[in-house]
Amino acid sequence: MKLTKKTIENKDVYFENGVKKYTHSIDSDGSESWSEFDKNNNLIHSKNSNGFEIWREFDKNDNRIYHKDSDGYEYWSDDHPKNPKNMEVEVDIEPFKFNTEK
Repeated sequence: MKLTKKTIENKDVYFENGVKKYTHSIDSDGSESWSEFDKNNNLIHSKNSNGFEIWREFDKNDNRIYHKDSDGYEYWSDDHPKNPKNMEVEVDIEPFKFNTEK
C-alpha cells in the first residue's frame, strides 16, 4: 500500500490512490489522535492517546449501522444482521405452568 501525505492545518492526512485513508494530529496539549476512513470518507475507527476509541460500520448507502466506543456505548441499526434483537437464540423451556396449577 502506497500512501501520500498532506498536512492540512494541524492534521497529517494520508491518502491511498487519492482517497483519504488516515489522519493523525497532535493537539496543543500533546494528545495525539489517529483516525481511519473507508473509501466513502466515513470515519470507521479512531483512537486517541487518552485511551478513547471508536469503531463504526456503514451500509452501502453510507448510513451508520454500527457504533461502539471504549466508554461502553454501543449502537446497532434495527436492520443490522448482528443486532442482538435480530438474532435467533435456541433455548430449552419448560411447558408453561400457572401459579394456580398444582
